[in-house]
Amino acid sequence: MGVLVTLTALAGLSACTPADKPLTALRVVDGQPVLVVAECAAFTATRIAIFTEEPAPPAKWAIEREGTDELAAVTLLQPPPGWKVAEQSLVAFEPDVEYAATAHGDQNDADPIDFTMRELTALGPDQVLVSDGGAKRKAVSETAFRDRAKKAC
Repeated sequence: MGVLVTLTALAGLSACTPADKPLTALRVVDGQPVLVVAECAAFTATRIAIFTEEPAPPAKWAIEREGTDELAAVTLLQPPPGWKVAEQSLVAFEPDVEYAATAHGDQNDADPIDFTMRELTALGPDQVLVSDGGAKRKAVSETAFRDRAKKAC
């Protein structure tokens, strides 16, 4: 009986993973998609990836952190200083293709964000696109995004 209780408790502990946090958003700067990142004590990005799921085969662009500088934003398909390209089968964005943006950290991951370039280019000057749970997304002000991110940290 004691072994069964111990195994059940261990299974419950291993199933618990930290929830993704609302610490990334997307916007367009000078016609280029940019991932805005709100790093904090609970989240330091170590890997960022953008990928398609359709049409098959998927295309992907992924970078991994090599340096220690704080990251505030990444122009997609252009690795910032202190980052190296890990995968690059995605080389350009199409207006109506759906992409997913993910940012992984040592302790937590950021909420993934699905997007199209058409959605990003339709944003207002102070708006960013955020995940609103699952495949849902919405446009919010950058101030609202930063406030939400601060509360998540």
